[in-house]
Amino acid sequence: MRLKLIIIASVIAVTLAGCATYKSTMTNAKGETVTCEASGKSGFITGHYLRQGFEDYVSAAKIQGFREAPQVATKPE
Repeated sequence: MRLKLIIIASVIAVTLAGCATYKSTMTNAKGETVTCEASGKSGFITGHYLRQGFEDYVSAAKIQGFREAPQVATKPE
């Protein structure tokens, strides 16, 4: 029983203490770029609003003609 409480408390602590970062670079037909970025604490409720705000920003950029730029892989030095 005690182990179960420790495990539950650990899961809750890790879930509430996490951070999230979302970032996307978008380009339009004219070659202009915009970077959509959101970061913050990722709890049960705040994580949802953080992601939703990021997705709203990306949607607004797409309406204005921006598209996600292709990802370029880089080698660590």
